Formats: sequence, C-alpha cells, structure tokens
Amino acid sequence: MPKVLPFKQVDVFAEELYKGNPLAVINCMDIDASEVTTEQLQSIANWTNLSETTFLFKPTEAGCDYKVRIFTPGSELPFAGHPTVGSCKAFLEFTGIKKDTVVQQCGVGHIELSVTSDQKISFKAGPTIVEDITDKNITDYEATMNIKTIERPKLLKVGPNWLVCLVKDSEEVLKVEADLAAMEALDKANGHTGIILGGLKKGCTTDDEYEIRAFAPIEGVPEDPVCGSGTLSFIRYLQEINQNKETKTLHVTQGARVGRSGNLYCKIDVLPGGKVDYYVGGYSTSIINGTITL
Repeated sequence: MPKVLPFKQVDVFAEELYKGNPLAVINCMDIDASEVTTEQLQSIANWTNLSETTFLFKPTEAGCDYKVRIFTPGSELPFAGHPTVGSCKAFLEFTGIKKDTVVQQCGVGHIELSVTSDQKISFKAGPTIVEDITDKNITDYEATMNIKTIERPKLLKVGPNWLVCLVKDSEEVLKVEADLAAMEALDKANGHTGIILGGLKKGCTTDDEYEIRAFAPIEGVPEDPVCGSGTLSFIRYLQEINQNKETKTLHVTQGARVGRSGNLYCKIDVLPGGKVDYYVGGYSTSIINGTITL
C-alpha cells in the first residue's frame, strides 16, 4: 500500500527567497526503515531532479536526533553540506523541537549542528582527508575550465571527493565556461565527485570574502547552485595552503552564474595545541510544505 509522508522543499543557504539551493526532505521517522528500499529512494530523488533529496529516519545510534540518507538524481552520498543544513531545518520544523545543538547520523558518522537564536544553522566538519593529485591530472582539469591555478589543486575527501582549484579572483571564477563532458570523463576515471573552483572576491583586501562554483556532472549536477560540502572543502584547502595560526571567519558566496545568491558563513577554528575545527553555516527557509506518496 502506498505511504503518504510529510514533505518539505527547503531553500538552503539563502537570505532571499528562491536564491539558495533547493532541497527535498521526506520525513520517514514514523515508519520503519525496512518499509522502503534504496531503489525507491533513488527513484524519488531522480524524479524530484534536485541536486539532492534527503530522507529522515529514526536514529539507530545513541546520541543522534535523526538519521539521514542523501541522494543525488544518480546516487547516494555519505554526506553533503546543503542537505545536512536543510535536513536539520526540516527536522526541527517537522518535530517542533527547539534545540541549539542537533546531532545528525549519516554515512560519515555523527555530524554536530548548531542552531542560533536567529535560526542560522551550521555544521561542524567531520574528518577530512587531503590528497595530492598528479601533474597530468592538474593540467587536464585546468584545461576543462581554461584556467591557470595559483596554488596546487588538491583532492579533499569530506564524504564527496572534491578537487579544489584556486584562481586569482572572483572574476576568473565567474567567467569560466566548463567543458562538462571532459570534466565528467576525468571525474569518472579518477573517482572524483567534481570540482570546486574558488577565488578571492575581486577588490577584497581582507582575505575573508570568496566566490566559489561547484561542478559535478558525474552526479547529474552540471553546476550546484550552493554547495556546503564544497565550501567545507574550500575552506579546508585554504587552511592547508595558508596555515592560519589564529581562528578566522570567512564569507563565501556562490550561485551567481545560475541565478542564485548563496551565502555561507564559515569558521576555521584554531584551537590551543594546534587542532583545527571547521564550520559551515547559513540560513534556510521552507518553501513548500505538504505530503508525498511513496
């Protein structure tokens, strides 16, 4: 028998309606996870045709508020940033719970989220692996965007595997016309999720305002309007090359080339002893509230 479940579509990382990254969220917390199949969930994500669709279930591990499964139109992801923030927003609205700390269970473990009084939701990054790539791969990827990077690109494994590239400024970022077919072939050959391309805001003199773009054609997402895991990868990359000794806050914008205006508020938190924590957050609004039939 078909199931009718609560549904939301959330506009994530935006302060103006319809200018963020939409996320479909389906509340499965009142059913058993065994009542739906991975194939069903993937089919729904393909049908919504958003960059991601998430499904909230009762947690199966102590200390968590909910479990989330995250799907692109083509595959399941262990973690993604805008679905994490949007799912937390939806969870709080579905349940009516008021908390300033929420813990999400997902494919990379437990993700801690903080909720401010004005409803800015930020996630604390889990473990991140930073890897070098070959000179040939760098040259090949640069060719797909007709760019010259100013620092050596690196692969950031944050759940998705993002190759992060830094160019001179936001003007260089925004003028790129990516060869998506060539990029997809490279991603497939190397097991990468996609490319994060970033640059300092043109005219910025304080080294804390950046513009980024996210390309993931292999996931069925030619350009992601606003990407949380990509932003996390980008700020982690900046710390890798800059080695900040003090805590730094950053403002990252994204989506201009696809008619969006995403705003992400980030922190590179340098703790005593040298440990560094990373936070990415922003504001979200539920645009559609209703039900969906599974």
